[in-house]
Amino acid sequence: MSNALRILAVEDQPLLLLDLADQLTERGHHVLTAGSARTAARLIDARIDALVTDIELGDGPDGLALARLAAQARPGLPIIVVSGGVRPTRAQLPPGALFLPKPYRISDILAALDTQQAARAA
Repeated sequence: MSNALRILAVEDQPLLLLDLADQLTERGHHVLTAGSARTAARLIDARIDALVTDIELGDGPDGLALARLAAQARPGLPIIVVSGGVRPTRAQLPPGALFLPKPYRISDILAALDTQQAARAA
């Protein structure tokens, strides 16, 4: 991915969130982090270029609800949904969102973002 993106990363496990943010930052991206869907929902605006969210986020709305909210607020926003326990159906994901099972490699996240950006540009 050639251009730096502002990526909103959402994960309720602090070590996983820190690791994801660090890896994305090391690859030249700007990362905003949130530990819950409620916090993340306040950060979904024109300043973010992509959303990477876990599905299981503890108390409150889950990552699928957050992904649907983001897709409504920002049509065409690249959205990557990840989970180690939940396997969403295509119908549960907002249009255009991609699912990656945990454990994932950072290269999988970046490839999925590339795929979504290419589809958006087409």
